Formats: sequence, structure tokens, C-alpha cells
Amino acid sequence: MRDFNIMADRIEELISRQRQLIYDASHELRSPLARLNVALDLGRKRKGDDPAFDHMEQDLQRLSKMIERLLTLATLDTSVAPVQMKRMNLTEVVTNIVRDAEFESDEHDGIIKLTADEQYSIQGNEELLYSAIENVIRNAIRYTAAQTLVEIELQGRYTKDTAYVCLVVRDHGPGVPERELANIFQPFYRVADARDRQSGGTGLGLAIADRVVRIHGGVIHAENAIPQGLRIEIHLPTLA
Repeated sequence: MRDFNIMADRIEELISRQRQLIYDASHELRSPLARLNVALDLGRKRKGDDPAFDHMEQDLQRLSKMIERLLTLATLDTSVAPVQMKRMNLTEVVTNIVRDAEFESDEHDGIIKLTADEQYSIQGNEELLYSAIENVIRNAIRYTAAQTLVEIELQGRYTKDTAYVCLVVRDHGPGVPERELANIFQPFYRVADARDRQSGGTGLGLAIADRVVRIHGGVIHAENAIPQGLRIEIHLPTLA
């Protein structure tokens, strides 16, 4: 029993250190990244336009986005302060996300279809939920096949004791191997064949979504759709 407790304490300490390391490293990287952006601007002024500068700018933007998401993830994992929540209209938030994401769907020849049978109110943090749901929807847009729908549904569900809203996001892309479905919500996890680095993602969007949903007392689940595609369900408790 004593050995077991010592092992558990060590594991807990290692996880805590890992989370703190992610936060500290992400925070420290912001300063050199800002200096690199300044150096890029100076290089353009001295040398003029050059395709190499455009590639550098794209890489710096990817780094900036990755650092921002790492900080978000580390904050969600390490923060002891409760997240500020208030009554919010989830249907309205999802509608705004879809409206903003339609520009991205045009680039992929896709169409976003939103179906909501009513207005659903929940107790939540609108900023965090907006970011989490947007990550899931933009992920679906990125991987759905050309000329196919990204289908989004909001439905009320009820059990004996609770009422909740189910948000379903379904794409028509390559899907994920069954054995890897449980891992796609882990930070930096990538599916080697279908969803690789060529997509331009950082492997953090679904991890952030998972943390945010759990903070709100909900669950997120992924499964392969038939005949193809990925289906992600988010369940969140609703207010009367």
C-alpha cells in the first residue's frame, strides 16, 4: 500500500510538472517569436518583396497559433480558479460560428448545413465554448471531401434525471481508424495516414475542445460515420 501511494504521488507530480512545463515553455516562446516578426518586417524593408519572406511569415503565424493554443490548454489543465459562467444561448453561439466558418468552407467547395430544432440555454463560458465548438467545426471543414456537406445538428435529449443538448458535427472525410478514435482528443495526437501534418493543423484543437466540454460538465465523443466521415457529439447540460 505504501509503495502504491508513493507511485501514485510520483505520477501526479510528473503530470503536474509536465503541464507546468508546457505553460512555461509556451509563455517563454512568445518573446523570441515577437522578435522574429520584427526581424521579418526589417528584412522586407531592406530587401523588398521575396517569396522566402512569405514562407517565413506563414511559419511564424503557425507558431503563434500553436503557442496560443498551448497556453489555452495549459491554463485549462492547471488553473485552480473556477471558470466564470453565466446563462447563454448555445444555439445562437453555434449559428455565429457557422456564419463565420462559411468563408473557410467556400475554399474547400463545401457547404455547412445547420439544423437546430429550438433555442437551447446552458450555463457556460461563452468565450471558451465558442473556441471549443469552432475547433470541432473547422476541423470538419478541413477534412470533408470536396462538394460534400458538413452537417451540424442541435438536438434536445432527456434522461430520467437530466436534460441536455446534443451538438453533432459530421463530415464526409476519410474518418479515423477505429483503434485511434479514443486518442484524437490527446494533445498533438495525429492519425498517420488520413489526418497528417499536410492538413496544416497543430493537433491541439480537439484537445482544447475536450477540456472545455468537461469543464462544463459535458462529454465529447467521436465515432466513424457510415459510409465515410467522422461524427463528433458534444453533450452539455441544459437549463430549463
